[in-house]
Amino acid sequence: MDINILQFGSIILGAVAVGLLVAGAPVRWPDPLLRATERDTALASEAAQVFGRDAVPPYMMILAHAISGLLVFILVAAIFGPLLGLIIAVPIAIFLPKATIRYLLQRRWRQIEAQLPYAVDQIVSAVRTGKPLAVAVNAVADTGQMPSSNEFERIAREQKLGISLVEALDRHGRLVPSLHFKMVDAALGLFARQGGDIAEPLTEMSKSFKEIWKLDQKIMTSSSQARMNFRVVNGGALMMVLMIFFAQPELIDKVLGSGIGIVIAFAGVILYVCGFLWMRSMMKVSV
Repeated sequence: MDINILQFGSIILGAVAVGLLVAGAPVRWPDPLLRATERDTALASEAAQVFGRDAVPPYMMILAHAISGLLVFILVAAIFGPLLGLIIAVPIAIFLPKATIRYLLQRRWRQIEAQLPYAVDQIVSAVRTGKPLAVAVNAVADTGQMPSSNEFERIAREQKLGISLVEALDRHGRLVPSLHFKMVDAALGLFARQGGDIAEPLTEMSKSFKEIWKLDQKIMTSSSQARMNFRVVNGGALMMVLMIFFAQPELIDKVLGSGIGIVIAFAGVILYVCGFLWMRSMMKVSV
């Protein structure tokens, strides 16, 4: 009865909180929580560019942690009890939103690398019309395609603060994780420092990026069957465990009811995780 009351109360509180936010009710979020999630909120704003959004509200990460923890707690507590539900929900509430942001950031950089050759072509076109390199970079920042234009906007923003183009490109090149973007920053910085004809080298760089992207897509297509097998194998194992749990829960009780069974189950989980990580690392191909 206590478990049901706790679950019911959690659902009611969560529904009321979401309803107030949707209705636009003013909510004063605790400053310590806002400061603790400030960096994750900034990363989430970058990750939101995958969906065409420039920013997320400052309280979004607080809601993400709270809702993910609440859902996991309700699900686990309904099956195994509130104590185990709390033990599992706390780390998941902390790490699941962060893992989601990392995944979306990886998707964002894949989009940027796919758009980068066309951004470089835009710089080349602007330079060939007689515009200075700084003006060409600003043009990409203003009229380029998201999310690649946001990276050029960072360079343009630093120039507006009085930083030279060379220094802004050096700073940006040290921060970005993309090797291709680092190469573009280095090339732009070199020609901004020494001068000369930048159009031809950038054109060749753009052609190389396009060929690399085509090769990467070809590899992704040829390895699609292996990725599908990976999902089927891992998803099938998890589905089998769930079917046994709901169809014959007494088997789970027998395994977890003895010390040897717990050790075997723990070893099986470790082997499963190791195999999962090993298979995933084998399928990662970088071009």
